[in-house]
Amino acid sequence: MSTLRVLIVFLCVGGAAMGDGNPILKDREPGFLYAADPAAEVYNGKVYVYCSRDVEGATEYGTMQDYMVLESADLKTWVNHGVVLKPRTDEGFEYASGQMNAPDVAYKDGWYYYYFPYNKTYVGVAKSKTPIGPWQTAVADKIATIFDPTVFVDDDGQAYIYGNDTKVNIGDKGRHVMGAKLKANMVELDGPWIRLSEEQVNEAVHVFKRNGIYYFHGRVGKDTKYWMADRPLPQYAEMKGLLAPAAPDAPNHASVIEFNGEWYFFYHRGDVNDGSFHRRSACFDKMTFRKDGTIEPVVYTLDSTE
Repeated sequence: MSTLRVLIVFLCVGGAAMGDGNPILKDREPGFLYAADPAAEVYNGKVYVYCSRDVEGATEYGTMQDYMVLESADLKTWVNHGVVLKPRTDEGFEYASGQMNAPDVAYKDGWYYYYFPYNKTYVGVAKSKTPIGPWQTAVADKIATIFDPTVFVDDDGQAYIYGNDTKVNIGDKGRHVMGAKLKANMVELDGPWIRLSEEQVNEAVHVFKRNGIYYFHGRVGKDTKYWMADRPLPQYAEMKGLLAPAAPDAPNHASVIEFNGEWYFFYHRGDVNDGSFHRRSACFDKMTFRKDGTIEPVVYTLDSTE
């Protein structure tokens, strides 16, 4: 399919989600989809939220099979671009199959790289010249084995991939925050996986940087906890405590961005949109820091009409 035709499809599928409150997408709006595992990024003055998709009527995660993107210039009105990447059926992704959970996107040298897991822990990569696609495969096979991959590009251009070793056998026994360098091509590891946390973490690792400090967060038990460090691959980052309480009727999975001078915590919940533990909806709330750089625990909010 030509680039023009693909973009036309995006425009036809996409719809504007009006209103400020959570959840971002509401089931009364045209084009509604269950948007889970939100990985928020800021590109060209806009927020893009890359999500896995829970199918209608899902009762397990094994039905997760494709990826979607939401876009906003003001965090009030959202464009739902719908499903933009279908690794199970899109040409060039023949290597990808099985359950496709939490993704992430990173930008470098004119390309947007869409990191998506398949078979739960294999990491595939798509790439595009725009934040919404069209996407083409960037590899012929998995680039790594890790759970819930997330990629961070530092101020000096060095890229890192993070996750945790749930369901995979990497390093020490247990489940920890793990990180590794990526080569300049963004699709090869540049060294071994390094264990970054003394404490165990269940899933949903994400990384951001503020005032020269690196923050690592992930689900520990039912809550999101966080660590701080002065470098991107520390041994070990210092556990600081609670970032956000258990998400309502969903396993916590979150990301953090700065946008227009404010910080935001993106997450999902299953108690809205006639949802469930396996039919989740993306949300976001403001995040505030104390003077010492530690974080005030996030307070979840809902649109008053929900």
